[in-house]
Amino acid sequence: MDTVNAEWIKLRTLRSTWWTMGIAVFVALVLTALGAGAVISRWDPGHAPDQAAMGIVVAVYVGVILAQLPLGMLGVMTISGEHASGMIDATHVATPARSRVLLAKAVVLAGAAVVASLLIAVPGYLYGRVVAAEFNPSALPGEAWPVIAGGTLMIVATTLLGLALGALLRNGAAAMAALMAIILLVPFVARMLPGGEWGNYLLPTYPALQLIGQVPAIMPGWVAFTVLGCWAVIPLGIAALTGRR
Repeated sequence: MDTVNAEWIKLRTLRSTWWTMGIAVFVALVLTALGAGAVISRWDPGHAPDQAAMGIVVAVYVGVILAQLPLGMLGVMTISGEHASGMIDATHVATPARSRVLLAKAVVLAGAAVVASLLIAVPGYLYGRVVAAEFNPSALPGEAWPVIAGGTLMIVATTLLGLALGALLRNGAAAMAALMAIILLVPFVARMLPGGEWGNYLLPTYPALQLIGQVPAIMPGWVAFTVLGCWAVIPLGIAALTGRR
């Protein structure tokens, strides 16, 4: 717990943390409001209350996923900044177990990512209910929870992927470039290659979009969750092993 507390102090005392989270939440909220307004305005008057509630949740979690890159960059900066300033040496003197330091950073960043998703989702959902009031949306239907879990897991996975890339590459610019390539560039290139679509299913973007109902469901829900979870855990495991060496 002492290591987690130390990492929390470091994270919350950096202005870049608040700027990054603030920009991510603000941009996602604006896009959520615009998207929800545009989608709801095109609904058929016969929308059932459960359909309306589900539509609001999906619109909100599209906005949540849009915040993933800024938070992934926060994950990168959390450790690459220490390498750049040399503070990582003091950290490892205080806590020689490097894997423990990485795990503590992961715990703190995962918590920050969940808080960011709540700061986007709760106001976005309330706004959507106001805009869709004429459809009398019901409370959250059961099928909304996989959407909520999938969107939240995506934002956590991208944040932890950024942390892992920062730990592996030890260079902020290189790690951010690698993060953007994995999230944006590689899926686009994969669709252009023969058979690349199958590889695209194993990247983090497609499973997350499937869970929030934005692409065809080509895999069971548990597989989509597993793929996302692997993108959060496996790179961190590789970074921990590399750090020990």
